[in-house]
Amino acid sequence: MTFSASKCLLAAAALAGAALSFTASAACHKPQYPKLSLRESEEGVVIVAFLVHADGTVGDSVVLASTGFPALDRETREALGKCVFNPATENGKPVEAWQPVQYFWRLEDDPDMVYAKHVAAEAARKGDVNALYRLSILLNTAPKSDTDREKAFVLLRSAAERGAAAAQYELGRRYEKGAEIEANLEEAMRWYEKAAAQGDVLAIQRLRMGEFTYQP
Repeated sequence: MTFSASKCLLAAAALAGAALSFTASAACHKPQYPKLSLRESEEGVVIVAFLVHADGTVGDSVVLASTGFPALDRETREALGKCVFNPATENGKPVEAWQPVQYFWRLEDDPDMVYAKHVAAEAARKGDVNALYRLSILLNTAPKSDTDREKAFVLLRSAAERGAAAAQYELGRRYEKGAEIEANLEEAMRWYEKAAAQGDVLAIQRLRMGEFTYQP
């Protein structure tokens, strides 16, 4: 069975109104599909936050949203943790900051990630709120229609309301940026605080930055 792991994307954290910016990685070797995962047709999306020092090296990492498959999560963390990133900047100077990376493990014979969506949906039905958030990401990334996009947002909100910290952060980010929802800085703050209370490093970082000002 052939496969292709998509290239990693450095997703900018919610930074409206703050003098902090993230840029793409400078040197990076993509993770390699674990052989057992390949045989088992495992696929999905993982979001990992890396603590990138001012010199671009990685000091720590944490999985914010799992693929549901430990081997894929582990390979993503270990491989990308060896990368040298362009560090975040504040007022033109490099600073240490958490940077989120969203990485897709995608099998070539399943370009729409049908199996990953099925696995996430099954886990969500069993009460896994993090799987609910994962399903929202998958639907939003490869939507078949506007209905899929709408469903993705409904699932995101549901996951946040049910306590998924990464979903709470993402909902706060969307309220701050006015992304697919009317901007509401009070709601952004509320969801960031909920995520931060659960230890979400991006939410904690965002709250420390302050300066909540909507910038479309």
